[in-house]
Amino acid sequence: MKREVVMCGVPFDDPNVRDYLRKMKEDGVTSVQIYVHWNKYEPERRGEFDFSYYDSQVNLLKEAGLKFVPFILIGPRYAAPKWWLEDKNHKGLVCLEHGIESPIDSIWNEAFREEIDRVLKVFTKHYLDMDVLESVQPGICGDYGESIMPVFGNWPGVYHTHLGMWCGDELARASFKNAMKEKYQSIEELNKSWRYFYKSFDEVEPFLQHKAPSRTAWFDLVEWYRNSMTDFVEFWMKTLRKYLPDTPIYMCTGGSETPEQAAMFSDQAKVVAKYNGGMRLTNEQNKFFVNFFDCNAYMHSACEFYGAYLGLEPAGPMTKEGVGSRIFGSAVYGNRQIFFYFDNIYPGRDMNSETAKLFKKYIPLINERKSNKQTAVLWPKYVGIMEGGRPESIRPLSEFLRKRTDYRFVNENMIADGVLEDVKLLIIPCALYTDRKTLRTIRGWVERGGILFTAGKVTDTELENCEEFDGMLGFTDKTDICGGCAKYDIPQDIPFKRFAEKKSYIAKHGYNNLADDVMPLAEKKPEYDSFFDIQSVYILSSFYRKYGKGMTISYFGDCKFDTDDQDILTSDAFPPLLDDVVSEFSKDLKIHGSEVVRGEIGGETYALYPDGEIKKVKT
Repeated sequence: MKREVVMCGVPFDDPNVRDYLRKMKEDGVTSVQIYVHWNKYEPERRGEFDFSYYDSQVNLLKEAGLKFVPFILIGPRYAAPKWWLEDKNHKGLVCLEHGIESPIDSIWNEAFREEIDRVLKVFTKHYLDMDVLESVQPGICGDYGESIMPVFGNWPGVYHTHLGMWCGDELARASFKNAMKEKYQSIEELNKSWRYFYKSFDEVEPFLQHKAPSRTAWFDLVEWYRNSMTDFVEFWMKTLRKYLPDTPIYMCTGGSETPEQAAMFSDQAKVVAKYNGGMRLTNEQNKFFVNFFDCNAYMHSACEFYGAYLGLEPAGPMTKEGVGSRIFGSAVYGNRQIFFYFDNIYPGRDMNSETAKLFKKYIPLINERKSNKQTAVLWPKYVGIMEGGRPESIRPLSEFLRKRTDYRFVNENMIADGVLEDVKLLIIPCALYTDRKTLRTIRGWVERGGILFTAGKVTDTELENCEEFDGMLGFTDKTDICGGCAKYDIPQDIPFKRFAEKKSYIAKHGYNNLADDVMPLAEKKPEYDSFFDIQSVYILSSFYRKYGKGMTISYFGDCKFDTDDQDILTSDAFPPLLDDVVSEFSKDLKIHGSEVVRGEIGGETYALYPDGEIKKVKT
């Protein structure tokens, strides 16, 4: 059994702190995280270390039988010693928008990496010798140490900071130029892909989104930017593993994968797994479905696929109900670690609060376990880039679907690495765009036996049709889109019974001249309109098709979950079809009564309730 219950924000200055620590231990806490600032243990000059400030707190933990989790803060501005900020080798990040330097160190600065290695060597030896570490968490960049670029800063006005592209310094510019040279080899190939007219690579510089030469150029820049942060993550993991060969290491990240933050969560999970490490995501709030979509489920899927462990941290204050919701979520994921702030559990330093009682009751559910989710939903990274990080267009589907079954989110990078080999059903949840390599990979997976459900048209990143992918669905070179609102009848002999009960629905377009072996799910048969003197043609708005050993199911009606009875041009047919598909190919975890959500914990089914209680379900 691996269970790490971490608490942060313990009031060490309170005279009752020993009693607090003892009660925390009794309630199930295993360790305490402390923000460890570089400028507090090497404050005056390079090489003069003094750990006494933190040792006094760590000794109290040892006395209470608790372990220590240092948040080793070196990258953020508030943790940097004055002598380093004034050193000639310190180089700050520069924002591309204003050209102003930040005191937060550039992730492209090799001299900073040398300082990190030097400091970590001394720090880790000191606390390894004390035999008190449960895990460590590096603080590499961001506002508070996360493996992201600066977002809001710590204190308004103290230094230049904002959500933006922090790649304006000379080191970043050189890195981008070299990355594009390596990718395209010649300026002619870059111009062809970007639809631009550079004369040489000397002209290639980072750009803001509204000045990008093309969509592909913007995607390339964001990919390089994220890869740069992933490379910095790998440097930290490799360095820490050199000095901590056996101690769990959690890379702290957060946010929502906005392009400006430079984080690709699945790539970070992949690289930390390479060093037997884990991720700590700092996004959690009180409500299960907010947490589920705000990157938790996606991050868990990536960690589990690549072999990294995972810990989750709240973004701020918690309610009692939120504490129960968070415990349920981590227990269902099979996380080994969960993190709370002291006030989340003991508000007002009340060690016997109702929240503390709920915490103690359910914290034993936390245990590292593998899940077995054979249903996946595409988490489209390119759509996310264009929609501010998270692909918000798929949010409505995520809650509807999770109330019926559990599933994993997979993005294009995970698909390229083979995640679909363990997937039975893949859902593309809305009309979207992705790269052609991903579409070809999905086609091969269907051919080998996968079940694909698509809701809307799928194109490549330049919004052009991918003939290979469309051909799998049943499109031919004669297929044409047929616009215009019409009623489409649903055949009653189809294998999707709830959908069939709708009998018909209104759709704004359909397709004709599909492959001969396409089977109708919603059809408009040819008919003569005497008023307009027009003979219509046979059109399908939804259909399915056997392809190789697998099957594709394609739906082109409205993808709404909250239709209005007064709206005569929308349809409520999507939910029952999705329900049918999930029921046919996924594990049934439908909620009942007042349940918020169901999930599997240790082979048993549990339900979360609105009051934060968690109960085993009799099946």
